[in-house]
Amino acid sequence: MRNLFFVVFLLLFAQSALADSMQDRVSKIEASWVDTTQAEPAVERKNIFLQLAEDISDVVIAFPSQAEPLILKSAILLTMAEDASSFVALGLVKQAKKLLSKAIDIDPEAREGSALVTMGVLYYKVPGWPIAFGDDDEAEVYLLKALEVNPDGVTSNYFYAEFLLEQGKDKLAVSYLNKAIDAKVDPGNTSFKIKVRQKAKAKAALANLS
Repeated sequence: MRNLFFVVFLLLFAQSALADSMQDRVSKIEASWVDTTQAEPAVERKNIFLQLAEDISDVVIAFPSQAEPLILKSAILLTMAEDASSFVALGLVKQAKKLLSKAIDIDPEAREGSALVTMGVLYYKVPGWPIAFGDDDEAEVYLLKALEVNPDGVTSNYFYAEFLLEQGKDKLAVSYLNKAIDAKVDPGNTSFKIKVRQKAKAKAALANLS
């Protein structure tokens, strides 16, 4: 029994160490990605994104049962799509969708349900069939699931409000904009700058409704 306890202890310790290693690598890549997103589109920015995509791919391979690397890789690909031609961008978006789907299957609550939010945004941002997979009904399903996971988050509330505004449901969007504005953000989090920008967008959207 003592030997069994020792083996279990070693397994748990190894899993913890792996998780810490994964988180360290993800955090470093994410921090670089966040900084690069604030730069103007240029060859240098494109090259950095390509390197970050390669770096996070290594993490995905090393930790195939973890959702976080898949989510970050999808985010990097979607940022790359912003700078790409329409044809290339659509291919990157479809790759990101597959990664998000896999991440949701693994853990829909990872990173405060960010995969659910991003999937919802994709469904209402991209064109519908036959060009792409856009679908407002599917978008709302994912966005509402994200709110179930993280009802008080900046991202979940802001993007559902944005969706409602695009649907012409301005009055319904107001409460979600206010929740996004009032949401607490952790300055120590690597996504702090992104959430601050989302809060600013929520304030601007609310001001436009006044």
